[in-house]
Amino acid sequence: MAMPDSSTNKVPRRIGEAHGADEARQAALRETFSQTVERIERLVDLETATLEQYRPVDFSEFNHRKTHALLELDRAMRALGAQARDARMRGELDRLRAKLQRNLATLEIHLKAVRQVCSLITRAIETEESDGTYSSSIYRRYEQS
Repeated sequence: MAMPDSSTNKVPRRIGEAHGADEARQAALRETFSQTVERIERLVDLETATLEQYRPVDFSEFNHRKTHALLELDRAMRALGAQARDARMRGELDRLRAKLQRNLATLEIHLKAVRQVCSLITRAIETEESDGTYSSSIYRRYEQS
């Protein structure tokens, strides 16, 4: 009786190898995703800490770096596909979302302060340039007479 061709025995093994390679690829993509999220978190934490310490902030540099990191995150998520996303990834995204919300709140505080300073400067300039003709104190004196 003839022995089965050894090449037929390799077919199931190759299918298993392909499946294993696919699992390895998905694991590598998940790791890339996790590393990207961690990089974004470190960047957002650094910006938030800098703002909270009232140190000068290079907003254009942070914006450039965050934009680049978000592009990497988008690519990692597209490479994984929706079916490959899991609870761990959702947890990482939730953690990132919380850090982004804290960063946003800190940025809003600084933006509010900038608006207040601009308002003070605007009033000071208007007062300096005004000859007093239309000031409220003159109007009040007219009303009292």
